[in-house]
Amino acid sequence: MMDITSARMQFVAWLAANGYRPHTQRRYADAMSELVTYLKQNCNVSDIEPAHIRGFLAYLHDKQNSKRTIVTKLSALRTFFRYCQQRRWCERNPASAVAMPKLDRPLPSVLREDEVSIALERIDRSTPWGLCLAALVEVLYSSGMRISEALALRCGDIDRSSMSVRVIGKGGVERVVLLGRRAIESLDRYVERRHELLADPREGALFLSPRGKPLRASQAWRAIRALLCGVTDAPRRSPHIFRHSFATHLLDRGAELQAVSQLLGHASLRSTQVYTHVSIERLRAAYEQAHPRANVDYNQQPKQ
Repeated sequence: MMDITSARMQFVAWLAANGYRPHTQRRYADAMSELVTYLKQNCNVSDIEPAHIRGFLAYLHDKQNSKRTIVTKLSALRTFFRYCQQRRWCERNPASAVAMPKLDRPLPSVLREDEVSIALERIDRSTPWGLCLAALVEVLYSSGMRISEALALRCGDIDRSSMSVRVIGKGGVERVVLLGRRAIESLDRYVERRHELLADPREGALFLSPRGKPLRASQAWRAIRALLCGVTDAPRRSPHIFRHSFATHLLDRGAELQAVSQLLGHASLRSTQVYTHVSIERLRAAYEQAHPRANVDYNQQPKQ
């Protein structure tokens, strides 16, 4: 027998020990705290039924949680109860018996190739911080890395001979990503002046803030949002837009879906297929703009 409060504490420690990203740990821990609050008592894990989980989801809905947030919290509960099953604290996973709400998945925001060039040209590379930002953007767009993966890089991680780097992605999965010539050149120019930013000579993080500390995701988000202001009308201008653009531009130029999926570190092709829809939408827009008969309304054509 294991009470849910104790199980939650051990689960949170297990997440940290098994390489889950810090924000995933926080979200899963918060979801479990909300479940404990909802249950109003410290019951045993084995006493929780699917009906309790359905009630909890209804409670979240009544609190105006978005559908995406509810999906995230249900995913957290499924992981928690799977963890409990492995430790024989419960026989079944009550969260798995509850259907996952379907999301209306929006297409990712993507930059045009010329917008990427314009953004890079706007960066003032006369300062160490400008060189750092330029190198970060080049790396994100060249490799398709997540911002968390890029900010985790250390100074010695880049293999310049193979123009690649090993990164640790979601769930602690390691993969090799490739870097283009321009990304390597931008990194080299930045590294030459990185010491001018350093607050502590022992700091090994590759990307540094203007104050010389390891660059945080929130700082990168603000810098990139400011950089893209006036460059694109894309609704979501976060560092992730370069990952989306990387995948879309590769597919636009004929790359195989399987190869793009491996470079992105996706567990399945399903996650990558969203970018094929982006490419089709872009082709459709170009077709309708350029083809003289793309938008003909045949009901309005004069009869012969």
